[in-house]
Amino acid sequence: MPVWRMAMTTALLTPTDLRTRDRVMQQLAWDTQFDASTVGVTAHDGVVTLTGFIDTYAGKLAAERAAKRVRGVRAVANDIQVRLRLDRTDPDIAADAARALTLRVNMPDTVQAVVHNGHITLTGTAPTLFLRTVAENAVHHLKGVAGVTNRITVAPATTAPDVKRDIVQKIIAT
Repeated sequence: MPVWRMAMTTALLTPTDLRTRDRVMQQLAWDTQFDASTVGVTAHDGVVTLTGFIDTYAGKLAAERAAKRVRGVRAVANDIQVRLRLDRTDPDIAADAARALTLRVNMPDTVQAVVHNGHITLTGTAPTLFLRTVAENAVHHLKGVAGVTNRITVAPATTAPDVKRDIVQKIIAT
C-alpha cells in the first residue's frame, strides 16, 4: 500500500477507533497464553481485525478471546496465521488426535479426525452439542495443529416423539 494511502487511512480513524485499537493491543500484551509481539491490530466502528503470525492454533484462539474482552469491540476478524515453530507430520498429529478423542469420557467411536497440512477436520456424529464441543477442545491444543474445523453432526439418541411415545405407553400400562 502506498505511504500516502496509509496516512490517509490512519487520518480517517476516529478517536474511538484509536482507543479501541490501543485497548486491544494492551489486552493482547497482557495475555500470557501467547506471544503478541507479532500480532497487528486495526479497529473501525467496533470491528477489530487481528493480523500477523502466532506459533499455535490455541494462541490464535486466545488472541481472539482477548480482543473480544475489550469494551467496545462488536466483532473480531481473526486473520492471524499459524506458523508452527516445530513442524510435525500429519500422521503424528492424527495419532495424537485419535488418542485425545479416545481419552474423552463418553466420546462415541463415530467421531473421527482427518489431518491435512496440520489442519484437523472433525467428522461423524455425537449425541449432544456438549460432546461436539468437547471433541474440538480435545484437539485444538495439540502440538503442530494449525487449525480445526468441526463438522461433527449432533444426532440425539432420543427425539421428542420417542419420549412422548414412551410416556404415553407407561401411562396406558398403569
